[in-house]
Amino acid sequence: MKVSVVIPTFNDEGTIGATVESALSQKFDGGFEVVVVNDGSTDGTRAELAKFGDRIRVIDQQNRGVSVARNAGIKAAAGEYIALLDGDDEWTEDKLAKTVPVLDENPACVAVSSNAIGVDGAGSIVGHPVTPEFQHSPTLDEMLEKLWAYLPSTVVVRRATLLAIGGFSEDFKPEHYACEDTFIMLLVRERGEIIYVPETLVRYRRREFHARLANRLPSRRFEVDSAEEFRKFERRYEANIILARLTIEHFGARGHKIATLAIDGVAHELIGVGLMAMHEGNRALARRAYRASIRYSPLTLKTYFRLAWAMLPAKAARALSSTFPPGLRRSLSGPPVLEERAQ
Repeated sequence: MKVSVVIPTFNDEGTIGATVESALSQKFDGGFEVVVVNDGSTDGTRAELAKFGDRIRVIDQQNRGVSVARNAGIKAAAGEYIALLDGDDEWTEDKLAKTVPVLDENPACVAVSSNAIGVDGAGSIVGHPVTPEFQHSPTLDEMLEKLWAYLPSTVVVRRATLLAIGGFSEDFKPEHYACEDTFIMLLVRERGEIIYVPETLVRYRRREFHARLANRLPSRRFEVDSAEEFRKFERRYEANIILARLTIEHFGARGHKIATLAIDGVAHELIGVGLMAMHEGNRALARRAYRASIRYSPLTLKTYFRLAWAMLPAKAARALSSTFPPGLRRSLSGPPVLEERAQ
């Protein structure tokens, strides 16, 4: 078997059918299989998978997170290469045909990646998530200098490489939403070259920023006066902390830049939560979010201004904001925008 397509899925009822079909529709001369790991879905995902019958292999497990799900698929795979595909993304029909030969022809290459096109919930194109600065084959030093944009669905890796590094770190749990891919690709690059194919071979489903925040933003009934409840909420960002720790543990001083960027990422996300809370009129939650952001990034002066603004009585803030230009009003009162970062 040349390739095993490994698809982790959790509650992807609305997209998993198209995802699997895009894998099965590959125009690829080599043999391949599709292994789907159902990570404890509670919606209709399992029923959607059943429609494919014996065209795919399904592994059912309790919800343990995407790292454990991918590792289960890798362990069960028969292929020489592992092609990763997330349960809400799709491939073009030539994805395998344009990436697998790169591995065949380059013994020093341990993985190959491509570009992707972002699509929204309706399938409309919203842009390229793999930006031009990342569109080349990187050195390990480059990857330790910035958070490299590897979407798992763009990557095909030698199975032997994944087994040698122990697969995806299972320190990342179901409640964690990112960073496991960043860390494993650092380990992969340490084993050999990752060649970039300048082709758009993946349709990456990009969730809107407000919707993404809504998954993390508690309702107005959130007990913002409870430090314990806010700590539970803040634990949703532990993936960045885990990435920072694992990178330092493995790479030592060379991993310092990635660790710093990962921690700063928590601060940026919490600013987004604060801005959304301000937009929703939840000034108490905004204050907690900004204070938490300052703990991670104490030198970001703009956060202190936002905190001070959130501490003003709502009536006074409304009166003052009417005198501000629109850009400044939004910067203080939300909602957040996708491109916004703490400056």
